[in-house]
Amino acid sequence: MASATAIMQERRRALIRAWMRDPLILVQAEAPGALAGLVFLDDRGAGATTARAGRIDAQSAAIVRRPGDAHDNASLWVAASYDGYRRAYLRFLADVYGARASEAELDGWDIDHLLNRARAPLATSFVRLEAIPAEANRRWGALFEKAASDERFYANRRRERRTMSWMICAKLAGKPPPKDPDDAAQIEHLVAFFASIGLNPGEARRGVGEMLDFVYRA
Repeated sequence: MASATAIMQERRRALIRAWMRDPLILVQAEAPGALAGLVFLDDRGAGATTARAGRIDAQSAAIVRRPGDAHDNASLWVAASYDGYRRAYLRFLADVYGARASEAELDGWDIDHLLNRARAPLATSFVRLEAIPAEANRRWGALFEKAASDERFYANRRRERRTMSWMICAKLAGKPPPKDPDDAAQIEHLVAFFASIGLNPGEARRGVGEMLDFVYRA
């Protein structure tokens, strides 16, 4: 059986590969009942199930899965208002992989929402959880995500469904964020990362730049 650390590493690599193939990877949805069809758009959720994580109520935490490799075909979602998301992730590892994660294995990782839950329009909105390198995750939270959670932004108040972005991919990969739109050196570090995984550097530069401009210069 693979260790929890190996599982978490491979899950984030699999998610990055999936986003490279299809940028419409969901990270927020309005309710657990909608998840299967939205997570697996390729076949509208055929054969997929949504179940609670352990004994946690499905309105708080839900596991969405279908047959196939769990790295690609199983994910954990929690209500934005739910605070027990670390506990839910441990249940997810146990239910899906049969893995019991130790505190030592979780050292250096944050179990966190891919999209800052402050950006969810409702407390009942569901946000995807993953294990993210802790240092990078906290820097994203203190900089870009804090700015992006400003209540002035329409999407934070209304949009029920959100997809993975350049910034979420970079955070998941453990890459530090730019401080602002003028942080040219860190922007180029992100562009170099995206180029290293086969994405067009010009497209990456535009995508990152547009997101920074929107958030910091709105």
